[in-house]
Amino acid sequence: MSETALFKSLGHGVLEIPKLFNIEGWVAIVTGGGTGLGLITATALAENGAKVYITGRREEPLRAAVEGYEKLGNKGKGSIVAVSADVSYKEGIKKFVEEIQSKEKWINVLINNHGIFPGATDINACEQNAEGLSKQMFEGESFETWADVWRINTASYHFTTFAFLPLLAAAKTVGGFPEPGNVVNLSSMSGITKTSQRGQFHYNCGKAATISLSHQQALEFARRGLGIRVNVICPGYFPSGMTIIPSEDNTGSDDHVQEFTKKWGIPFGRPGNAVDYAQTIFSVITNQYMTAGEVVVDGGWLLNSAF
Repeated sequence: MSETALFKSLGHGVLEIPKLFNIEGWVAIVTGGGTGLGLITATALAENGAKVYITGRREEPLRAAVEGYEKLGNKGKGSIVAVSADVSYKEGIKKFVEEIQSKEKWINVLINNHGIFPGATDINACEQNAEGLSKQMFEGESFETWADVWRINTASYHFTTFAFLPLLAAAKTVGGFPEPGNVVNLSSMSGITKTSQRGQFHYNCGKAATISLSHQQALEFARRGLGIRVNVICPGYFPSGMTIIPSEDNTGSDDHVQEFTKKWGIPFGRPGNAVDYAQTIFSVITNQYMTAGEVVVDGGWLLNSAF
């Protein structure tokens, strides 16, 4: 394609930032949207014109999220709507989908963000021999804990996505958007690393399964010509209910940088923040040529894998 043809095909202003990442009028679902990365996601989408439904099992964080957004004073751009639901089992997912169907004719993006971290048995807190490791890791965990992690962090993503497929498809056929809705599944750098991160085998295995699930969904939807994209984001250390991050008051100080570099193993010397994450979300959900993508945003932690 010649340069002249290229510019003609682009049209006026197509490559301007507001058009590249335009989500005005979108309907979005963010599970686990009342706290942590889910709240960052919901706020960023609403700030840019989307109607965002957030869900979770606890009503208090959901109400706080809605009130917090409204206090920003950006009414008219987008909105956050709280819907209490438990998407960790099929009946809860079904009720949630029915609730959304009663209000909306389509959704543009489903972000499966909910998850649990039940704590882990410290593999270093025992004699580092066969007998010590066997006792620590066999007696210190249960099959039930592993099953809960898999059920909530992976299996529920499978069922939630398939339950919402008709509404995702309707974004194009009913809503008239250029493409159907797309799906983002939240995994973690823990699903990629080769270490157990001091013994959190159950969590890391579950997050690895989420990556595999995302790839399989993307392939099966593409194979059938649905046009529904599925991508997976693998965050590193961000402030959330699962990760206790040291105070950011001294961010950038030598001590702070050293702590995150040496203790946390992050070469960039800091945790991720809301801007880092929002930029990742927008790049994934608006790129209509991207599916089965595995996006890592971890400040270089996987390059180091300190423990």
